[in-house]
Amino acid sequence: MQNEFELKVLSLIGTLKNEIDALKLEVAQLKEQKEVSTQTMSSASDSERMSINSVRDYIKDTLVNRYGNLTFTNGNRSIGKLTISNGRSMIERIMIRVSKSFREKEGYPSGWIMVHEDQLDQYELYFFVVRDFEDNLHTLIMSQDDINDWIRHKSPDSNGNYHFYLNLINGIWIDDREGEYNCTQNYNNWSLVEKLMNQN
Repeated sequence: MQNEFELKVLSLIGTLKNEIDALKLEVAQLKEQKEVSTQTMSSASDSERMSINSVRDYIKDTLVNRYGNLTFTNGNRSIGKLTISNGRSMIERIMIRVSKSFREKEGYPSGWIMVHEDQLDQYELYFFVVRDFEDNLHTLIMSQDDINDWIRHKSPDSNGNYHFYLNLINGIWIDDREGEYNCTQNYNNWSLVEKLMNQN
């Protein structure tokens, strides 16, 4: 016959076994969640890469059609998504940000672009591209001076990010994140590329 101490030990062992089984199940579930999350992030990353690649090709094609003989490299993470050269000068630091349209109910192209405050003095040229509901691309093109003028009307969030809410309403591009800022002057401002080339 088992004494009281042995019964307590057996009871404790049983409790520990149940807790270990519960922990094993929890670990297995966490592993599964992590795998699903990794796959989702990977597919989102692939989608973003495809989006950036197609937008970069669109920018290149548009510039070649306007200015003819230009050469490009796809850049890298440290200097930007694209470099442009006309053989005499080069624009090396180019930021490209892409957004799909969000305000489908309202029926007009709209996008959300986010830029960290540390990036605002790192680039010579900024492309904010909004893809509308028919897959047309709308391009706002800014110099560093243009961006600095724009953010005078903004404040960064707690992480140091500036948010740009771009909306094409009745032919006018409005950022309505903080008040309303008319950024129509930057829309299809392709001549800025030539201007910057001539300055370099």
